[in-house]
Amino acid sequence: MKLSMWMIANRLTYFDLELHIKEHAPAILNSARLAYATNCVHVYQEKDYIVCNGEGDIIKIFHMELTEAFEIIQGIFDFYEDWMAALLQDLQQKDYQRAIDRAWLVFKNPMILFDGNTKVLGITRQYPADSMDQEWEYLCTYGYSSLNAIHQMRYQHSNIDFTKHGIQAFSFEKDTLLKYSGYTFCLYYKDILCGRLNLLLKDRKINTGDLQLITQLALPLEYNLGQCISEKNGNNLNVFYNLLTGQPCKQHCLETQLTYQGWSLQDLFYLTLIEVQEQNKKQDFSQHLHMIAHMAEQQLQNCVILNHKPYVMILSTQDLSGNSATMRFLSALCHNNPIRIGFSLPGKGLESAAFLLPQAKAAIRYGTASQRSEQCYHFYDYAMDYLLDTPLGHQSVHACMPAVVRLWKQERASKDDLFSTLKIYLENERSVSKTAAQMFTHRNTILYRIKKIQEILSCNLDDVYQRDYCRLSIQILNLYERI
Repeated sequence: MKLSMWMIANRLTYFDLELHIKEHAPAILNSARLAYATNCVHVYQEKDYIVCNGEGDIIKIFHMELTEAFEIIQGIFDFYEDWMAALLQDLQQKDYQRAIDRAWLVFKNPMILFDGNTKVLGITRQYPADSMDQEWEYLCTYGYSSLNAIHQMRYQHSNIDFTKHGIQAFSFEKDTLLKYSGYTFCLYYKDILCGRLNLLLKDRKINTGDLQLITQLALPLEYNLGQCISEKNGNNLNVFYNLLTGQPCKQHCLETQLTYQGWSLQDLFYLTLIEVQEQNKKQDFSQHLHMIAHMAEQQLQNCVILNHKPYVMILSTQDLSGNSATMRFLSALCHNNPIRIGFSLPGKGLESAAFLLPQAKAAIRYGTASQRSEQCYHFYDYAMDYLLDTPLGHQSVHACMPAVVRLWKQERASKDDLFSTLKIYLENERSVSKTAAQMFTHRNTILYRIKKIQEILSCNLDDVYQRDYCRLSIQILNLYERI
């Protein structure tokens, strides 16, 4: 394990020291030596003090013998090596609480490890629930971030990008709920947010050495938490990401996240998909993907923004394509960036969420193939192509015209005959008389039903595409009932 002079200095705080270390002294040191060697700490006597020289960065130790100083410095290298090895073993065993307990030996400050659903995986137990602020007490008691804290971070501190990969400082000194400043490391695995590590400033100043250690911890943490993606057990991923990509999620996590958003299980959901076109350098692409996601998060604060390379997924309970302000923002994004945008149909209830992503992808695919000049595509406009290309099943049912699906479900539940009336009405080229005759029903009754159907459909049956989409949806639903 390579150390920096700051990391070494943090283990020498009980001695009489004088530090001459550059603020960003790198972690490149391999061991202690009594003679100079590259990337090692050269320990030697000078006047009445011991000099520890790490590639030009100096720690002076007073009132100590050379032999003792050398053994202490080399012992620090051994300590960090053993500490990191033990911590990695904790992570391999998925004992996150023990890992955080072990981390306190080095950081000596409160630390919290969250999964992708803001669930506490580990919290520094050296600090009792009543020893910090209100949020710390809530985290210790319930094991999740509080709703108030989530809202405070989203809306009162929108200048901080809490989804940015890597480490960044934050401060809540003026707040009553969150009192402690510190650093947060947003953990990603394959461009998917899988957790967060927070280090709070309470008992000792956080310096470069602490930040270097957090960065070194982040890689194994990201890999370990990211295994949930490969295993598809849904433990640590964002539940909305799981839902949209067809992976399982825990009911309690789902209910917690819905509460954070102010949503319910039976809301109407929409997916807006931004496809970011990959450039030459993968690193630049990942940065571009995150930049687009952050811009969307800043502008669309009532939505869930998720990365799904090469896409940014925007889940909402509003039709963003019908909002003029949102469309101005998305149009500006398209004008200034190499992106394409697809809009799904609305999906009733979260059980429909897994069908929104294929629709939004198909909108981009068919829209691009049509060689239209715009960069925003609505699945509704290409639904018939999708239905003709998709095997009969749940995917095709969810791709049918939503209002027709509503009539179909309504008739199955209440036997109101509206779906059947629409089917026969379209088969008879919208002739009321022929529909009434075929259904052995009075003409006025058919007129009444058609009026109700039109109110539910909210589409123009004089439009050829909408009429054909309606017919194809009816056919798909009838076929689906037979399988």
